[in-house]
Amino acid sequence: MSSKFTQIERRMAEKGFLKFLSLRARQVIDGGIAKLTRRIISMKTPVKKNKVVFMHYNNAYNCNPAYICDEILRQKLPWELVYVSDKKKMKQFPSPYPKGVKIVRRNSLEHFYEMASAKIWVDNAVCFPWEYLPKKKNQIYIDTWHGSMGLKRIDKDKIVSNKWAKAAKRVNKITDFMISNSTFETEVYRSTYWPNPKIEVLEYGHPRNDILFSDEDTKNQIKKKICDFYNIDYDCKLILYAPTFRNEGNLDCYDIDYNCLLKAATERFGGKWKVLNRFHFKVANALKTLSSVRDNPDILDGNAYGDIQELMLISDLAITDYSSWICDFVLTGKPGFIYANDLSEYSDERGFYYPLESTPFAIAENNEEMEKNILNFDEAEYERKKEKFLEDRGCAEHGDAARKVVELMKKYIES
Repeated sequence: MSSKFTQIERRMAEKGFLKFLSLRARQVIDGGIAKLTRRIISMKTPVKKNKVVFMHYNNAYNCNPAYICDEILRQKLPWELVYVSDKKKMKQFPSPYPKGVKIVRRNSLEHFYEMASAKIWVDNAVCFPWEYLPKKKNQIYIDTWHGSMGLKRIDKDKIVSNKWAKAAKRVNKITDFMISNSTFETEVYRSTYWPNPKIEVLEYGHPRNDILFSDEDTKNQIKKKICDFYNIDYDCKLILYAPTFRNEGNLDCYDIDYNCLLKAATERFGGKWKVLNRFHFKVANALKTLSSVRDNPDILDGNAYGDIQELMLISDLAITDYSSWICDFVLTGKPGFIYANDLSEYSDERGFYYPLESTPFAIAENNEEMEKNILNFDEAEYERKKEKFLEDRGCAEHGDAARKVVELMKKYIES
């Protein structure tokens, strides 16, 4: 009996191994054909002088690429604008994309034809070299990245994806311009994926942060739009909670006590509060189903709203663990906090560019400390620490970054 089962198990193992070999061989062949196809497309497709293609690491219409695209539309420049998306976002209603922008599906033949014929590529990660199509000498590649004066490290030894590593190696060879928002970020670029001295790093600020310098009328309009979106009162105060993800997929780190948080905010600042929960897209679906999130009427789905910059603009208080968006939010001058119950573990996993204690943000490793930090918030001390933080990082944000990037693009399109 045991001998019979051993033979069956061996045959199944052999069959599984052969199936694996067959699948792997097919992947290699398909990959080779795809590379050859992209190379032919690149060689046979002429560049159109007034075409720009935009890519976002999550195929979304936000972050720096969207704000640059919006500035081009605002100036009514006669350029062909193409935005790369995915099937799900292309089917959204209402469409998140503005009129005057062509939308193509990522990794489609149309995507590669548009990429091959564009004068300028605009990226906020390593999207263009990810499924690589050769960049021609008369094409310009502008990378804006998606960080800021950030907390967590992006060093090569901290990135676990082999495909990311290959794309990052290519990106150093093909990038023409990097857009930075500080001397600190420039140093990060140079010490990680963009050491090539031929790459020009321009400290313009980040286009996505221009909105954080909006006047009161614009702020009020955006606040009304967001309140209408969530069907909440205009005078409701908002806490933006947006933590990052963990490489190992751990969810235990998201144990913030929402009721305690809301109670402390009400006691310290007054008014009625709600929480905008905006989880990282890699864990958002799993965390939305938690009863502490799903069953609480004072918790709003921050992922349902497209633009985190607009949420930052109108939020009254912000909390993250290690995500660099808090270094954008600091520009508003409004209270920011760090809640991280796995501080030592994450420091070993990813690491930080500078001690978190050097930021303006009070740090809590449990809910009791979080409550205490909110109740004891000192505006004057926070303002002083904020100014020192921006000065130490060499902040270059002035609210006109999108205009500066578009002026750069004009040199190559209109000359």
